[in-house]
Amino acid sequence: KLSDLTYDNAAVVQRYIENPFLIGGYKFDLRLYVCVPSYRPLTIYLYKEGLARFATEKFSLEHLNDPFRHLTNFSLNKLGPGYSEKKERVGSGCKWTFRQLRRYFEQAGYYDWFLWQRIACLITLTILSQAASIPKSSNCFEFFGFDVLIDRNLKPWLLEVNLSPALSNDCEIDSEVKKPLLHDLFDLLGLPVCNTGLSLFTIWSTSPINDEVEESSKFCTNRTMKKKSRTYRETDGFLNICTELQPTLRQSTINNSSNLWSRYNPLLVDKYVPRGFQGNNPESNNKTSIWDNGKDWSTPCAREGGWVRIYPLIRIKSENTVDYVSSLSDTTKIAEKETRNVILSIQKYLKAAKEVHKKNEKYRDEQYNATLRKMLELNTEIWLPSK
Repeated sequence: KLSDLTYDNAAVVQRYIENPFLIGGYKFDLRLYVCVPSYRPLTIYLYKEGLARFATEKFSLEHLNDPFRHLTNFSLNKLGPGYSEKKERVGSGCKWTFRQLRRYFEQAGYYDWFLWQRIACLITLTILSQAASIPKSSNCFEFFGFDVLIDRNLKPWLLEVNLSPALSNDCEIDSEVKKPLLHDLFDLLGLPVCNTGLSLFTIWSTSPINDEVEESSKFCTNRTMKKKSRTYRETDGFLNICTELQPTLRQSTINNSSNLWSRYNPLLVDKYVPRGFQGNNPESNNKTSIWDNGKDWSTPCAREGGWVRIYPLIRIKSENTVDYVSSLSDTTKIAEKETRNVILSIQKYLKAAKEVHKKNEKYRDEQYNATLRKMLELNTEIWLPSK
């Protein structure tokens, strides 16, 4: 019995799900990507695409010590004997996209719309369980990898939450999911475009320079066009020439510094630039809902690329919604009240989604979403992976 266990420190108790949903006899779990750009106010985005990660040996409770049957971690299964084999229904490898998974559900006769709504609510509740203890910060965000298991009844179970999930591309499926995810994430956060240093060997400047310098610059540029077989000594000489030109060019740069920063030469300009980015709302930086890149999370967008807002469900605050902005003495009370409000809204959402799904089991995705939005008067997009 659990009550018989005694520990002198914190411990994690896990329950093994004995009836996982199987595809071709193989166990799998889901990796979902979540971004929390703000905890004050709480704002959660869930990416529409993700990964289904398969075990590489068929599931069996008779082989509990075989990790290739029971664990779905890619880092483990890529070493398994069945990784490269053509597995029943799964194929070679051990990853699918959500799009592939949804198409399988459709072909197999499973109506999975309500499953994805339960997953979205599960993620919101998980983040909410820790939100009150997260210190307020206006210049950072959280990026999570949620691992969820589905049982035979299409019920989602949270396995774990990963901080800073891996974004490496180990296979084509990874590239298909993670590359657009990152592009959309940068757009969502409003991160400024920064110089990456890739243009270090492109020498040009918008400021006026004398003819002697211009001819010398052309000489440096022409040298880079020569054969790649040039010796190290030749390369070193080229860099020395450019170094000798820096003082003259830098002087002309400083004289026109006010007009330079739309285009600049990283080799010739060493003007100090303060770190950080004030965004498009420098006059509003004192607001607690605006973080240092100028994004106002009190009115978060419903969607940015594949990132869909799953909380708050309603953008316009109702009379019962409690704002986190308050004096320090009221922080705990307000956080508790906000938590209760969120839980009530999620319960209402789940109840409505279940009712919509039960009454109209064979609806298309668009019909489900439209019906739920109308029932709850939502002005946001319903999160759902594409087919």
